Amino acid sequence: MQMTQFLGNRFTTYLHIALLALGLCGVNYASASDFWAHGLGLRLDMPYGEDPAQRMDIYVHGERTGEPNYFAADGITRPTLIWIHGGGWIAGDKAAETAQFIPFLQRGWNVVNINYRQGLATAPAAVDDAMCAYRRVVEIWAAQNQPLNNFVVSGASAGGHLALTVGFLNADSEHPCKTDHPPQAIVNWYGITDIEEVDRYLNDLAPAGNYARGWAGSAAAIKDLSAQYSPLFLMSETTPPVITIHGTLDSVVPYEQATALHESLSSPNELVSIEGANHGGFSDQAFQRAYTDIFAFLANYIMPPKIPE
Repeated sequence: MQMTQFLGNRFTTYLHIALLALGLCGVNYASASDFWAHGLGLRLDMPYGEDPAQRMDIYVHGERTGEPNYFAADGITRPTLIWIHGGGWIAGDKAAETAQFIPFLQRGWNVVNINYRQGLATAPAAVDDAMCAYRRVVEIWAAQNQPLNNFVVSGASAGGHLALTVGFLNADSEHPCKTDHPPQAIVNWYGITDIEEVDRYLNDLAPAGNYARGWAGSAAAIKDLSAQYSPLFLMSETTPPVITIHGTLDSVVPYEQATALHESLSSPNELVSIEGANHGGFSDQAFQRAYTDIFAFLANYIMPPKIPE
């Protein structure tokens, strides 16, 4: 059964061209293999729940076939990235995230980009949605006889927190959306790892911008929320490998959130410290170093695209 069958005959085969151009600027096109974007199909806003926010976009590799179906997924076994946007659990949208995962698409990965319920006093809905979106991806891939041991979950800021919780809770928890197929690795871009500590930090530094308290709904709710959903308190012997990228001068999610996590992890892990960088404000060289380190780290845990015999 081809991947396109679950996506339907009206499979959308366009990309966010402007963002792709940004991701590819400066490339010297030396061979036909540099021209790859036409081989992507995109299905927007696939539901994984009943709420309008519970939607995801799925990018798969294949070929444009023309009418009547226009796109067919290929038969190559590929790793899959599940990307989760940030925004302090109260804002943000998947539509703005394409540039973050272009390096994965360019290297032949499939990508799932999710939205989730967010806003003031909505905790822990974002965690529940990230877990259930991940489970839905596993179900879809299983129905297509795709491998279930080639997933990586990633996100930035609050999305980094959600990526960590998806990995940690799928490895060891009783969450109702837990699967038997946790991700093989987690790529954490400057994510929150201790909610209570971030609340304390922001309340001292910039109380008007305390997104952690906004998400929790009140100061009284922070302690229990942190105890249940801070990655620092969820790790176990089965926690997947983690690589973190974090700026040392981050004033939105302090760098200490990353160091505390990696000092506590017993699973394989790596911390990529971007000296002098703030919250995602990295130089071109820093981004290049980060992605180089990410793919070197993931090569230890992920099967590369495999052409069927």
